[in-house]
Amino acid sequence: MPETNGRINETVRMIRWRMANEKTSFGEVMRTIPRWLIGLVVGLFLAAQVITQVFVARVAFGPGVSPGWAALAMAGIVTGAGLVFASFIFLIAYVNRDAKRRGMRYVLWTFIAILVPYLIGVIVYFLVREPLLYPCPHCGKTVSARFNFCPSCKFNLRPTCPQCKHEVRIADHFCPNCAYDLTAAARD
Repeated sequence: MPETNGRINETVRMIRWRMANEKTSFGEVMRTIPRWLIGLVVGLFLAAQVITQVFVARVAFGPGVSPGWAALAMAGIVTGAGLVFASFIFLIAYVNRDAKRRGMRYVLWTFIAILVPYLIGVIVYFLVREPLLYPCPHCGKTVSARFNFCPSCKFNLRPTCPQCKHEVRIADHFCPNCAYDLTAAARD
């Protein structure tokens, strides 16, 4: 039971750290997807539209159906299917690139995202993904958010209050939990 509580506390701490430090926008997410893939998907979408319109122009849809309405209906169907397909491709590409930049097994997570049906693999990825790697404030080497100390320079990445042992930020002057004067403790 204590092991389970320790893992839950660590997971909650990682989620809180991620929420506080990982501010992403839609533009940043789209920059993660390779440009060539965006071009390929747009090209395939346009090709599907052209092929659909050529097909509608060549094939008679029976009596009472005007080619204009048939072309419009087919364009709508192809557009809807194309958007769903493009969204799925972009989501898989994002999982691949995001897992790579987080230091995770990106090939494994890409296969899980593709092969597990109903996007359950993608949802699981977003629930268990590692926090982003960041540079050590002291030496600049890349460290994980799970580290308490930098493996290169032994810098304390998770300083704690000497009085109550709760985690504090490096720039804090007072402990947010017990109001202990951290600047006085640093001078001692």
